[in-house]
Amino acid sequence: MAAEDSKALIPGDFSANVGVFSDYTFRGISQTGDEPAAQGGIDYSLDTGAEGVGLYLGVWGSNVDFSDGDEASVEIDWYGGLSKSFGGVDASIGFIFFYSYPGASGSLNYDFIEGNLALGYQINDIFSVGFGYNASLDNFGDSGAAHYFSGSLSYAVPTAGVGLILDASVGRQLIEDNAAFGTPDYWDWRIGASLALTPNISISAFYTDTDISTADCGSENCDARGQVSLTASF
Repeated sequence: MAAEDSKALIPGDFSANVGVFSDYTFRGISQTGDEPAAQGGIDYSLDTGAEGVGLYLGVWGSNVDFSDGDEASVEIDWYGGLSKSFGGVDASIGFIFFYSYPGASGSLNYDFIEGNLALGYQINDIFSVGFGYNASLDNFGDSGAAHYFSGSLSYAVPTAGVGLILDASVGRQLIEDNAAFGTPDYWDWRIGASLALTPNISISAFYTDTDISTADCGSENCDARGQVSLTASF
């Protein structure tokens, strides 16, 4: 009864996710210095009733380590947008992705906002593709305008009773002020696999890399790495 009452008072759906990762990699670059990460988030979705347009909001967090004297140890992302499916295409427009780093000195200018456009298409029962574009007027570290283009391909292995998905993705990061950001413009890529142990629990393993040299990166955070994770959704 209580669940029904709360659903009546708050339309829409809530979900949550938690996970442990051998490393937290963002666009090919380690955010934890090759150390493990614990992550989790809460999401809210609502069918607006306007021609199948959905609204989504969420918050997500992870530990981070930028080797900056422990100025930042946590990342919290706030996001929201609109989604719609048409002609087999799933589209979403993220009107705000706010990346925040509580505890970091304001002079570091870590916090930044991005807009996002994502398109996904289910080719058939086993293949799907995705395309994304993210843009920021003033990116991480006060590095100016930035643009990130990405594409992905997923393959659901057609084996009865086995929820195995293989995926690959590639991205291109362009940054106005490379010196402030800490790397040149770069490519990143990833290949991986995920296996559903239950409808709500999955394990995954993947390999990711960039074309940034260790010298240009200033550390080994941009080097190739393999990662594993265990995640659960509710």
